[in-house]
Amino acid sequence: MHPPKPRWPRLILLALICSLISASTVFPSQAAGESEKLKATKAQIAEIKKRLAAAKGQEAEISKEVDNLDRQIASLNKQIASGQHDISSLESDIRTMQAQIDEAQARFKQAADASNARARRLYVQGPAESVAMLFSADSIVELTRLQFLMGKFSEQDSKIIIDTSRLRSELVDKQSELNKIKGSLSAQKDWLKARKDLADGARDEKAKALAGVQKEIAKTQAHVDGLEADSRTLEAALRKSASSGSGSSASGEGGATSSSGFVRPVTGRVTSSFGRRWGRAHTGVDLDGNTGDPIRASKAGTVLGVSCGSGYGLCTLIDHGGGVVTLYAHMSRKVVSGGKVSRGQLIGYVGCSGSCTGSHLHFEVRVNGTPQNPMKYI
Repeated sequence: MHPPKPRWPRLILLALICSLISASTVFPSQAAGESEKLKATKAQIAEIKKRLAAAKGQEAEISKEVDNLDRQIASLNKQIASGQHDISSLESDIRTMQAQIDEAQARFKQAADASNARARRLYVQGPAESVAMLFSADSIVELTRLQFLMGKFSEQDSKIIIDTSRLRSELVDKQSELNKIKGSLSAQKDWLKARKDLADGARDEKAKALAGVQKEIAKTQAHVDGLEADSRTLEAALRKSASSGSGSSASGEGGATSSSGFVRPVTGRVTSSFGRRWGRAHTGVDLDGNTGDPIRASKAGTVLGVSCGSGYGLCTLIDHGGGVVTLYAHMSRKVVSGGKVSRGQLIGYVGCSGSCTGSHLHFEVRVNGTPQNPMKYI
C-alpha cells in the first residue's frame, strides 16, 4: 500500500489558477479606467489650448497697440526734436530782437536827450537871441551863412523829434512782438510735453497689460505641458495593457440627472454659476464653504490619478463610468488619492489652494471631457 500523496501541490496549483482568474478580471477594468483618464486629460488639454489661443490673440492685439504707441512716441520725439530746433531758433530771434530793442532804446535816449537840449536852449535864449545873431553878421555872406545854419538847426530839431517818435513806436512794436514769440515758445513747450506725457502713460499701461497677459500665457502653457505629460503617461499605460492581451471595455452608470443618484458635494450656496465669467468660460460652479468643511463624492466611482493643474490647487477627479467625471478643486486637504469611493464618502476638505479669492469648492461635471452645467446633475 502506497502512502497518500501530499495535497499541497494541488493547493498551490488551485491558488495560482484563482490568481490568474482574478488578474484576468482586473486588467480590463483597469484598462477602462485608464481609457477614461486619457479622455478626460485630452479634453482638458483641448479646452486649455482654446484658452491659450485666446490669450495669445489678446497678447498679439496688445503687442500691436504697444507697437502703435511706440511709433507715436517716436513721432512725438521727432516733433520734440524739431520743436527744440524751432525753440532754439526762436530764442535766437529773441536775442536778436532784444539787441535791436536795446539799440533802439539807446538811439531813442540819444535823440530824446538832443531834442531836450535843443528845446532848453531855445527856451533859455528865446527868439530875440536868434534875431540878434542875424544882426551880428558883418556881411551879407555871413548873414546868409547864419540863416543857413539856423535853418539846418531847425531841420535837425524836426528830424530829431520825428526820429524820436518813430523809435518810440518801433520800440513798442518790437516789445509786443517779443512777448508774442515768448508766449508761442511757452505754449509749444507745454503742448509737446503734454502729448509726450500722455503717450508715455498709455504706453506704460499697455506694457503692464502685455506683461500680465504674457505671464498668464506662460502659466497656462505650463498647465498644458503638465496635462500633455499626463496624457503621454496614460497612453503608455494603455499600450502596455493592450500588449498584455487585456480588454478595454468600459462599464458604469453613465451621465445622469440628480434623480439618478448625484448628491451635492458640499452644502454651501452657489456663488458663481456655470458659463461665461470675466470674459471666459467658467467650466463649473463655485459652492460656498469655509476652510475645513467636508467635501463628499457626488456619486460612486473611481478616483483618477490625473493632475488638474496648478490653478485648481489640490484637486480630485472621480470617474463615474460612461465618460462622466466630476472634479473637486481648491481643497485644503485631500482624504483619498485613489481607488473606489462611494456616493457621499468624504474625499477632502474645503480650502483655497491654487488660483482662488476665498474658501470655496469649485465643482465640475464633464461628459467625455466636455464641461456640463453641474446644476443639472446635483
